[in-house]
Amino acid sequence: MKTITTAVSAIALLSALTPVCAFAIEPAWVGVRGGTNGVGGEVGVRILPTVVLRGVGQGYDYGYDQTIDGIAYDGNLKLGSYGLQADFRPPIVPFYVTAGIFANDNQFDLVATPATNVVIGNTSYTPAQVGTLNTKATFNDIAYFVGAGVKLELGPIETALEAGVYYQGDPKVVYTSTGLLASNPSFQTDLALETAKIVDELDAARYWPMVTLMGRYKF
Repeated sequence: MKTITTAVSAIALLSALTPVCAFAIEPAWVGVRGGTNGVGGEVGVRILPTVVLRGVGQGYDYGYDQTIDGIAYDGNLKLGSYGLQADFRPPIVPFYVTAGIFANDNQFDLVATPATNVVIGNTSYTPAQVGTLNTKATFNDIAYFVGAGVKLELGPIETALEAGVYYQGDPKVVYTSTGLLASNPSFQTDLALETAKIVDELDAARYWPMVTLMGRYKF
């Protein structure tokens, strides 16, 4: 968070040093984007000669398989983020810095239906006792982004590649079972232990690497 605050402050300072006399807000571009936060679009508005404010929306659903603590899960990563980014784009050079704030809908869904005995927590259970294991991991409703990019312009067409860190907070995991022991207190204790292991497995996702390729039409 300290890094994000510092970056936003730096952009604000650079913006304040930019001449603003008689500058009118004007459309900058419309574009499409795709990357580690999904695919979507954006609209840019130039608010100062060297500062562009962008409205961004992106999302994607991605299926995958994952094994956590010996249990094989069918996973689904649901990406969704919608927000604003401010770019400081110095004249002449092709590089820029950017920071943003997003409404964050990213989540992981994991489902496992064991066919053989599995260890949950510290105890071995049969498939009938376990049933189906359902895991839902969500993150903060608000996420923050700090990054940098490089752009290539050819007439009204601009291509940009951007990379940075998308901070979405610690994962919040709900782990449930549909088996015969679903409401058993001892089983619930083991589920809590397994939940902690899943949290550890997903913890790195709080600092999500956001890499995006963009194509834009400039006005």
